[in-house]
Formats: sequence, structure tokens, C-alpha cells
Amino acid sequence: MKNLTAMDVKKLTQEPSAQIRGMLAGKIAMDYRQNEFTAAEATIAADIFRILIKDVEIKIRKSLAEQLAHCPNTPRDIIMKLAADESDVAIPVLEHSSVLNEDDLIMLVQSTYEVVKLCAIARRDSISEDLSGSLLETSNTLVLQNLLHNKGAAINERQLMKAWDRITSNHTLLEALVSRGGLPLTIAEKLFLAVSDELKEALKKQYKLNSPSVNRAFEDVREWELLGITPAQDQMDTTDEELVEDLVHELHMKGRLTHSLLIRALCVGNLKVFEAGMAKLAAVPRVNARILMMESSGAGLKAIYTAAKMPEGFFEAVRVLLRISLEETEFGQERRSDFRKRIIDRIYIEKYNRTVENMEYLLSIIGGKAVAGAEF
Repeated sequence: MKNLTAMDVKKLTQEPSAQIRGMLAGKIAMDYRQNEFTAAEATIAADIFRILIKDVEIKIRKSLAEQLAHCPNTPRDIIMKLAADESDVAIPVLEHSSVLNEDDLIMLVQSTYEVVKLCAIARRDSISEDLSGSLLETSNTLVLQNLLHNKGAAINERQLMKAWDRITSNHTLLEALVSRGGLPLTIAEKLFLAVSDELKEALKKQYKLNSPSVNRAFEDVREWELLGITPAQDQMDTTDEELVEDLVHELHMKGRLTHSLLIRALCVGNLKVFEAGMAKLAAVPRVNARILMMESSGAGLKAIYTAAKMPEGFFEAVRVLLRISLEETEFGQERRSDFRKRIIDRIYIEKYNRTVENMEYLLSIIGGKAVAGAEF
């Protein structure tokens, strides 16, 4: 052994103090880490480690962990024991040991509330999307800060949404996300809406975002995304109805239940969001809104449309589109995969694109072509 000497062993037998035991642990681990042991020596060393990780002195276990954290040949049971130890012992192993696999790390994240341990995992050189997702679910500011600063961490858009409210409510986390770089454009767009003017400028330069149309375009992206998280019409059960109610209520509380969003919901055939949103803006029970909207003369729709303070110039286009959508979905019960095509065909066949004000603009939304345009 290069580092462990006969004198060390003699000291251990004559004076087995904590200091001597710690020195012994560090030296054996250092030799072991250099991978120059024979198979028999490695087995003996591992057995010594199994004894030392039970030592009552934390500095002995810490000395062992600091060396074995960088040794890929350490037996798994020893690394797992060190990873579950007190934070001073566990941190180097959690941050550096390649013996810990993804399942081990996710289990450790889900089983501990110790922030320093979670931060150590968040600093690892390479972090998979699944592990990032588990760390994001902690919603702890320090953990998220370490993760966002770690460019070796793979984070996808869906996972980032798990902690979006936490991130956007904390300036430090917003700065970390902006400085991270390499974000999908949709995330950069959403981020633009949440940051200070200074960070907005940084985002514009980094992602080549052009003003003045950028604010409107970003708002469109956000509204489309909000509509996208609502279940499909033909997949809704009672629980999903509650989900729609909760979504609409949350949007309203945050001032994001816009006329534009409701008209877009109608354009893509999401009648439940349209109905619940109209009821919320008009301050009437949803069942009453449904009755008014189904009334054949159009007077009921006009009443709730006015109460919701929807844009006057779009009423006739909305009325026609709602009637056709109801007919094409069996009055909201089923939405075919070719819903948009059927709606567009009917509008052109019945010439509403020529006779109804603003119908051409709604057609551009139905066809997925509108990004910016008339203000609702």
C-alpha cells in the first residue's frame, strides 16, 4: 500500500484513538481509490470499510466518504450506507459517487427532507430528466437554485412546469433560469412574461426575440398552452369537469381569464372551457350560462356575452361558431379528430367567411395560423 504504512498499523494497535482511526480510514480509502489492490487486498479493505462506517466518530466516516465518493469500484452497500449517513458524511457521496444509479438517487430525493443533501444531488456532474423532475418537485428554493445553475442537468419543459410558480415568484431563481441558457423557445417566451425589464433585455438578446410584437406573441403562446393542458372534450368525466372549473377559477384569480383565451377555446372546440369561462366573467352559475348559450334565438347568448363584456365586434362570429361547434360535437358530447377541418369546411360552404364580421380572423385561429392580430 502506497499511503498506509506499518507505522500506521502499529499506532492503531497501541493507541486506537479517533484521530488514528480517521487517519487509517483516509489512507486505506486513498490506496483503494487508486485501484492498485489485488483482489484479495480489495476484499480485505472493503471489510475494513464496513467496520469503519459504523464508527461513532463522524470525522472517521467523513474521511472515508471523501475518498470513496470518487472510487467507482466501491461496493454498493458501503456507498448506500454512507449516502444515508449524516449530511457531513453523505454530501461527497451524493454529489460525486458514480456507484449510485438513477433509481438510488431518485429514492434518496423522495425519502429525505434534508436540503443540504438534496442540494448535493442537484450539483452532480450529470443529472437525468427523471432525476431533475424529482428535484423540481421538492419546490425548495436552494435545491432549485443548485439545479438550475447546473448545466449538466437535463431538464425538459414538462418538468420545469412542476416548479414554475415557485421559480417565477423568486427573483434569484428567475436569474438562474435566464442565465442557464439553452431553453426551449416556449419556455423563454413564458419566462419573458415573468421577469424584470433588465432580465427581459437579457432574454431578447440571448434568444433573438424581437420587439414590439414580442409581448403579443408571448401572450398568444401562453394562452395556447393554457388551453392545451385541458383534457380533450371526449375524455372528460366528472373529475375533469372539476379540473376545468379549477383551471378557470385560477385563471380568473390571476387576471388571466381573457376574452382572447375564451374565443380561442371556442375556436379549437373546447366548449367546456368556453362555457365555464363565460359563466365566470358574467358572474352567473355555470348551469345558467349553459341554458342561455343553448337558447335557440341567440338572445340568451347575447345576454351572457354582454354581461361578460366580451368584444362587441366578434359577437356574430362567436354565435355562428358556437352553433356549428355544438352541432359538430353532438352538443358538446364528442369532438372528432377532424373537428377543425369540419368547422372550416362548413364556414366556407355556408359562406360565413364572407358575410360575418371577423370570421376570417377566427378561421385563422381554427387553422392554427394566427399569432397576432385583432385585439379582443
